[in-house]
Amino acid sequence: MNEHGRHAMETMKKHDPEAFAQIADPETHFSMLGEEIQQAIWDLSEELTPTRGSEPPLEYIGLVNMAKLRAREMVYQEMIYAGLPPEPEDMEPGSATREDGQD
Repeated sequence: MNEHGRHAMETMKKHDPEAFAQIADPETHFSMLGEEIQQAIWDLSEELTPTRGSEPPLEYIGLVNMAKLRAREMVYQEMIYAGLPPEPEDMEPGSATREDGQD
């Protein structure tokens, strides 16, 4: 299982344990999902990587690395986080307002 599959498995186990418990073979499921995520990241990072211009080599490497990070963020959102149940809103005591607008 690659790092993406491990991340997806740990995230689901923590944030949606009921759905995780219904997966018959988590190792296989998340191994396959990790491979799909990796491919999606590669594909999207190629799309996001700018064409090499006249910038210095290290600047271009930075642009390529940023494209990879952005692709990972977008793919994780779509393939891991979007399927999780919403988190309950964390409200600090005293920060809630009453329905009639008075504190």
